[in-house]
Amino acid sequence: MFRTLTLPLCSALLLSMAAPAVARGDRDHEHLREAAAQGQVVPLGKLIAEVRSRPPYSDMTYLGGPQFDAGRMIYKLKFMDGSQVVVVYVDARTGRIVGRNP
Repeated sequence: MFRTLTLPLCSALLLSMAAPAVARGDRDHEHLREAAAQGQVVPLGKLIAEVRSRPPYSDMTYLGGPQFDAGRMIYKLKFMDGSQVVVVYVDARTGRIVGRNP
């Protein structure tokens, strides 16, 4: 009996832990929409085009799926450089690259 209850209970626990992350993501996107409407951030398409036009990113493949950190107002963009994923951090307000990994 213990074994038959373990899987459903673990699944329910994992799902309940994911709910706050989804809600936080929704708030980030709402914050981004508000900031864009007020002209406080560079439009994402323009920002991506600007980064892709700069060496060395112009020779890399943009992977899509940008992420946004509303607290820091930073976009996280992923590029493929050969077989290595390069993450570029860009200030959403200015379009300035503020970091890179690796």
